[in-house]
Amino acid sequence: MQNFIKHFVRDGSGQWRCFEPATLDLPQGRIQVAAGAIFVRGTKFMNVDIAALLDATYKMYGEHRG
Repeated sequence: MQNFIKHFVRDGSGQWRCFEPATLDLPQGRIQVAAGAIFVRGTKFMNVDIAALLDATYKMYGEHRG
C-alpha cells in the first residue's frame, strides 16, 4: 500500500485522485487504477473501498502528495 498511495493526492474534501496509473495486488485480485480516477469513502471500485484503504494507509504511514 505504501507504493500505491504515492500515485494519489487527497483534496480538502477527502477525495483521492489518481494522478498516474497505479496497480494494487490484493488477495481477491489485482486492481488497476487509471490516472484521473477519483475515489470517495463508501464507494467501491472492483468491490474495494479504495478511499478507505488510502485513508488507512495515510494514517499508518503518513504518505501522500496532497
